[in-house]
Amino acid sequence: MVAIAVGLTIVPPGTILFIQAVVPQDSEHKRDLWLALIQFLERRRRTSRNRR
Repeated sequence: MVAIAVGLTIVPPGTILFIQAVVPQDSEHKRDLWLALIQFLERRRRTSRNRR
């Protein structure tokens, strides 16, 4: 139980700090990252639909 509480206390701030370190702060770069992610998810969705 203590390990779960410690994990829930440490993991979220660590994740937020990691994301802030990895994601660029310029809004143009953030937009490009979002567009790339959306395109990737769309391609993945289309390929999984074609396999059925």
